[in-house]
Amino acid sequence: MRNPAVICLALLFLLGCVSTSQAETDWPQFRGADGTGAVPDAKPVTSLDLKTGKNIKWAADMPGPTAGTPAIVGDVVFTTAGTTDTNRLLAMGLDRKTGKILWQHDVAEARKSRQRSRENNHAECSPAADDKNAYFLFGSGDLLAVSHDGKKKWHINLTEQYGKIEILWGYASSPLLMDGKLYVMVLRRQPSFLLCIDPATGDVLWKQDRPTTAQGESPESYASPISATIDGASQVVCYGGDALTGHDPDTGKELWRFTQDINPTNNKMFRVISGPTQGLNGLIYFTTPRGEDLFAVQVKDNTPKLKWMAEKVYADVPCPVYTKDALYILSGAKRQLFKFTPDPGEKLAHTRIDTPGYFRCTPTYATGHLYLIDGDGELLIYTADDDFKQVSQTSLGGYPTRATIAVADND
Repeated sequence: MRNPAVICLALLFLLGCVSTSQAETDWPQFRGADGTGAVPDAKPVTSLDLKTGKNIKWAADMPGPTAGTPAIVGDVVFTTAGTTDTNRLLAMGLDRKTGKILWQHDVAEARKSRQRSRENNHAECSPAADDKNAYFLFGSGDLLAVSHDGKKKWHINLTEQYGKIEILWGYASSPLLMDGKLYVMVLRRQPSFLLCIDPATGDVLWKQDRPTTAQGESPESYASPISATIDGASQVVCYGGDALTGHDPDTGKELWRFTQDINPTNNKMFRVISGPTQGLNGLIYFTTPRGEDLFAVQVKDNTPKLKWMAEKVYADVPCPVYTKDALYILSGAKRQLFKFTPDPGEKLAHTRIDTPGYFRCTPTYATGHLYLIDGDGELLIYTADDDFKQVSQTSLGGYPTRATIAVADND
């Protein structure tokens, strides 16, 4: 009999395909190709049945859990895992069509510390992948590249080079692939920094310090860096330490910094979990620490300005989801779903979700539907219109489930 937690994680990898006409779409990193959490043209199924196997293409037993979202490129599904019995951290590749485990690398041991908890085993970062390699990052500081056929290309340890990257509940920031470079963000109580790495060799191209005046737990960020288009050019955007910052992707130089009302009372427990999301015309969306308010910041000529805000959305962990027509916010603890216009932030819809579990996933948007899964493994699918109609609910089991659902080629 399979471990329910293991089944849940396996089923998140691939849901049943309903159409072969849709052009192939990969999911190369956390929150998809453009970091918005939306795949507008994909048409995955809107119901499934664990008992009968309806619309389930395959299920694969995993050696242990992870909160990371799988990366899917070409014929391989890439994922991390952390064993619960031996405290090992694993990098894995599975066959996209069958779910067969193609290869598995034992990377390191998860350090036995208070940062390693039931809901964080140091295998929390989502991998990123291009057409050559997948890139795996762990809370131990280990960062490695593995080819699609399972050959280890390089392996470095950030802890050995820059000191412990652990934060209070365990490091969880995912690497960012952008324009042929790999970016890693480490925001912690020690000096924080942003790294740029050559994905072909593992060589560090530059290291940019990222200072903060935040105190206590507030310098720490579990969020991931994102790519944003500002004034027609790409930038790396980082969120944490009471600030949102934009960086030159070629040098790491900080180009702008936004701090207005992120932490007006200098709260020492304002760690960041929910990451930012880019929109059009230099707009960047993010929720304030502890998830109370939603901000839309517009950056022009490397000058950030608060464009609009919405109070009391309580999205402490889930990231905003952006489409050209709407912005979706999931309140994880209060189990509420919001819909806003991307600009000027008019609230279009709001509903309460009928499930006892909290949410730590970010919703995924695909062709008029929102896919989300709660901490107990309840998969819920809603229409993304103003009615927020619940289409289906399936119990997959597997507390604690924290991963975001990936959608690739209608799967």
